[in-house]
Amino acid sequence: MYFGNITSVVSSDPQRAGKIAEKLGKLHENAKVNIYYRRNGDYIRSILVATQYPEKLLCLAEAVSLSSRVILNVPDSPKWTDGELGLLADSSGVKVVITSDLSEDKVRKMFKGIGLEGAEITQDVNDVPEGEEKDNGFIYVDKAFNVKGVGTVVTGFSFTPVELHEKLNAVPVNKDVEVKTIQVLDEDQKGVKPGVRIGFSLRNAKEEEMRDTYILVKPSVPLIKEFEAELVSYPWSKPADGNYHVVGGGVAVTAMLKVNEGNAQVSLTSPLPKLERYILLNVNVKQGKPRVIGYLKPSK
Repeated sequence: MYFGNITSVVSSDPQRAGKIAEKLGKLHENAKVNIYYRRNGDYIRSILVATQYPEKLLCLAEAVSLSSRVILNVPDSPKWTDGELGLLADSSGVKVVITSDLSEDKVRKMFKGIGLEGAEITQDVNDVPEGEEKDNGFIYVDKAFNVKGVGTVVTGFSFTPVELHEKLNAVPVNKDVEVKTIQVLDEDQKGVKPGVRIGFSLRNAKEEEMRDTYILVKPSVPLIKEFEAELVSYPWSKPADGNYHVVGGGVAVTAMLKVNEGNAQVSLTSPLPKLERYILLNVNVKQGKPRVIGYLKPSK
């Protein structure tokens, strides 16, 4: 079975991000998030590059929240967007590798106080270690469409092992569906492990229902909608009660937060898979101020 891991490349210069990604894989899907692949036996590396930053921060945050590694490129003349990207990379909680032609001292000074002081810094990245994403019990879904003679098809990334004829629940439509066929790199499969770009044809699924679906979950997997969480915010952010975006597992949903001394009561508009942390954003702040507030760690 195929397995893999997912890396996001983030940069205030989209052309630079694309050049880094091209060293790590071949471009296969060109959209608001470009996807590059490299296969080695049963291992598949996926590289994500969001193409519409800084206008579309949510799209970039969703890509980062799918990843187990972030490559952060810092240009010779950093701007406010580069600081924001550093906050986003740090808030994800995954391994961060910084690429820059600037001196290591300058880079570390730039990100002092936000958790990236210990990040690896290099002038170039030519490889990503092989690995497998965690089994978090869900499939992330980004597209749904109908194929004549096949039926309803969804594409996304696996964050749990899945086999043919397995039954999953579509969220948020709460519809039980069955995996009829599995494709990876246009090849039919009997199953797939975590960390792989997939295409599933589904039984008991209508196209319009799946267009509203953002994850498929196994029956025993907990979802989260109302919860208490530790709120870790950056020094220049002053979180208060109000509306925010919470991002995890590739999905951004709006949320109401009630803040109380480093903790928050969180009410999501739609459920998310239960994860160790979620990125917290406020996309309505004035331009030039960081929209990345920090992150949430749900209580056990």
